[in-house]
Amino acid sequence: MKKLKTNLPLISFIVWFLSIIAFVILLAVATKGFSGTVQKTNFGSSPLFLALIRGVILLGFVSFGVAIISSIYKTFFSNRPENKKKNKFILFLKFITLLAIFPLVLIFKQINPLKITLFIKKNGFKKLLSSSRAKKLQSLKIFAKKSLNALLVIAFLLPIWVVGYEITGMIIGRKLGFINESIAITGTGSMYPTFPKGQGKTPEEQAKEIIGSPGMKLYPNGVVLFGKRFFSHNITRGDIVSFRNKKTEEITEKMHGSPSGFIKRIIGLPGDKIEIKDGLVILNGSPIKEQYIAKARSTFGGQFLPECHEITVSENQLFVMGDNRKGSGDSRHELGFIDFQDIDHVLALKKQPGTYDQHWRDTSKDFNKSSKIKLDKQKYLELLNEKRKEVEAQPLKYQPRLEESAFKRGEVILKYDDFSFEATRSGYTMLKAMSDAGYSNITYGEAPQQGYYEAEELIENQFEFPETKNFLLNKDYQETGIAEVEGTLNGCPAQILVQHFAGYVPPNYKTSDTESWEQSLAGLKEIRPSWENIRTSSNLYSNNKDKAERIIQIINIRISRIEAIVSRMRANQWLTKEEQGYIDQDLSLYNEQQELAKFLNEQKW
Repeated sequence: MKKLKTNLPLISFIVWFLSIIAFVILLAVATKGFSGTVQKTNFGSSPLFLALIRGVILLGFVSFGVAIISSIYKTFFSNRPENKKKNKFILFLKFITLLAIFPLVLIFKQINPLKITLFIKKNGFKKLLSSSRAKKLQSLKIFAKKSLNALLVIAFLLPIWVVGYEITGMIIGRKLGFINESIAITGTGSMYPTFPKGQGKTPEEQAKEIIGSPGMKLYPNGVVLFGKRFFSHNITRGDIVSFRNKKTEEITEKMHGSPSGFIKRIIGLPGDKIEIKDGLVILNGSPIKEQYIAKARSTFGGQFLPECHEITVSENQLFVMGDNRKGSGDSRHELGFIDFQDIDHVLALKKQPGTYDQHWRDTSKDFNKSSKIKLDKQKYLELLNEKRKEVEAQPLKYQPRLEESAFKRGEVILKYDDFSFEATRSGYTMLKAMSDAGYSNITYGEAPQQGYYEAEELIENQFEFPETKNFLLNKDYQETGIAEVEGTLNGCPAQILVQHFAGYVPPNYKTSDTESWEQSLAGLKEIRPSWENIRTSSNLYSNNKDKAERIIQIINIRISRIEAIVSRMRANQWLTKEEQGYIDQDLSLYNEQQELAKFLNEQKW
């Protein structure tokens, strides 16, 4: 038992070393010689591998700990009578101190430079050199052994202690907010110009492209003592934060196929009143100049915060927006407020100048009306057709009459504050607007949007939202028209941008339907002469003149109408509203014709 205690440090170190070898062997077997991943092999995915790997790791940790503790005890505390007289607290402090610098203590103990220095100082080099050969060999053996032990400590134990201190320091530094972490920024462009846009052609490609890794501090940071947090960063307006919650995961899953978090800028703190009006952010009653946003007067409302509506930020929540206001899904839209607890990293506003402000703007003219943006419609159409070409949709042609109908709809939308396609408040639908503009088509759709946009901004904003993107890429559309309408909305100045789309889609009638109408037409033409001859039968005709003329009239009406229907079907053209009405009325005419025929056939000719 005593021998076991004496050899415990060595045995523990051997077990630790063997556990490392076992760990490597298990990984090699599970990955087939490190040629694949653990999960793709039968052994790697088995419960046995998981149990063995956990057991080896646990054995390694335990054996290493036992080796270090037993080595310290054996080296500095074992068989020392004076230790029994010392205070236990003092012994504990000594043990902790030795544990903290154990590799350095071992190296010092093996080499013992102080002892060598004192010996040389007392006896000089001559005595050391004049020693007998046997003593020299003995000294060399001792020196070689101690040097080897010191090298082993330097090679194995010292790196472990250094890495341990480094990891501990980083963890403490992160928690206190002293160390920045690199947070990956994707190329979606929602924080442009503070962070650049990606080069990918589609939002999906941009979402996978990393365009920067700014240093951000962990949040919350600092030290918690007696229920209070000290040395922590207090979130302020203008800070950039990284956060993740259920809503961000839903949005990113829908847009890019994988759930993730957002990076946005803090605009409103709890209790702040925020309103978006005429392209500006009104904070607590005053418009603010934002040098970090992509364009002046580029902030417009969404479903959560509509234009010209004031909202108060709730307690323990924040209002966030991206710097690229026309290309950012944020608190204005379905994201809404975020909680403080959603935030995981923060980049303080005061840390941004000098590094992230290279493309910030001059805001001196932001409140001037000249700062309002106008849309280059031709440029926008070119950009949209490029997107449509990518999905093999035919290019759109610009139709002035659709621009006219879009303008008429825009005036009504502003007047009634009714963006619904059904025009539930005004009753003035797109169909009525197209009719008033002298335009008609089979397929049509409308995209109203509030704000001032350049061509690139409008495309970028629209393709940020999957529903709008799918609408613009609809392959049924062939023509478009765009109108910018300025006016007031809820008593404040506003602009509505209305896009009208229309196209012709062939009906592609069933052959059986066309043939059925052709047969009806042929049958009517066949019986018409015989019914017209009823006029030559003086008695029958004179006694039933009204009924006879009525059946002839019905036959002629049906022939005329069915000829029009068949002509449209043969040409694969849509029926007009009037012709659609003919179909709805034909059954009643047929029934009336049959009743008249039955009555007249029962009379004597």
